[in-house]
Amino acid sequence: MIKLNKVLLLFLLLTFISRVNPGQSLDEVDFNKTINVSFAAGLNSSVNQIISEFKKIHPKAKFIRESGGTLLLIRKITELNQAPDVIFVADALAIKDKLIPEYADWYLKFYKDRIVIAYSDKSKYTNEINNRNWYRVLLRKDVRFGYANPNLAPVGYRTLMSWQLADLYYKTRIDNKSIYDSLKGSCPIENIMPDVAELLRLLESLSLDYAFVYESTAKQHNLKYIQLPKEIDLGSDELSEFYKQAKVEISNKKNAQKEILVGAPITFGLTILKDAANTKGAIEFIKFFLGPEGRKVLNSNYQAMLSSPLAYNAKSVPDELKQFVLPEDIASK
Repeated sequence: MIKLNKVLLLFLLLTFISRVNPGQSLDEVDFNKTINVSFAAGLNSSVNQIISEFKKIHPKAKFIRESGGTLLLIRKITELNQAPDVIFVADALAIKDKLIPEYADWYLKFYKDRIVIAYSDKSKYTNEINNRNWYRVLLRKDVRFGYANPNLAPVGYRTLMSWQLADLYYKTRIDNKSIYDSLKGSCPIENIMPDVAELLRLLESLSLDYAFVYESTAKQHNLKYIQLPKEIDLGSDELSEFYKQAKVEISNKKNAQKEILVGAPITFGLTILKDAANTKGAIEFIKFFLGPEGRKVLNSNYQAMLSSPLAYNAKSVPDELKQFVLPEDIASK
């Protein structure tokens, strides 16, 4: 009877452990094997902080990190065969359009943002600019403004989309030109940066008066900003049909291939690559990212995670991650 009770106790203990830690056992993860992470520049602060928190729990974990414009990071995968284990992008649809099905099977949408116009205390005309006259202020000859390269970073082509939407919203012309054409023609090429991180350096060094960035970016860097009307800022799901009226052409300088992108609400995404060298480590890191520790860091950086990240092709999401997500069929969107 005593032996039977010991067997029963052991069984109950193992059952409890399996429920507390569902999915893959940490013993199966080799933390001496590097986890290779690529991430959009807009996520620099959040991802680096989450890696630091992860390493406090798993001190043997090693990481290779690369940050940059989303489209540049994706081109390194599709053109140079430089596959990271995990990629975080500023446009979830870029994974669907450029990586699925050859390089990835699924992706998660995990947070939303909007376009704003950031500025510093030293910027010109800050006592005049508002969400009704911003384009007129930016077009003054002594005002310097910039944005990210639309061929490399989603915040760049989203900026151009917001200018097109401004034409529809304000219904005005400047010297017989559209707002879009006026702004595009007035921004010198040296003010168009590869990604948002480079753009911020110009703004913080006072080389620019104004820059088009994500709201979370402005808040992280303690910048003041103009919040644009929701019809312009690409931050409202309810206006997704209106946003589709914006269409921006981008190009790949390597092969001169051109592509038309259509306006949509801003959503960041992530996936694990098919050719990941450390799939188990990648899954464990994403579990941490989607869990309470990751959420806390994202919140502290004004990038509040969706209550349940949305999974495209949910059946292919690793079992260990399904507890965090809800399926989403975006094929018709």
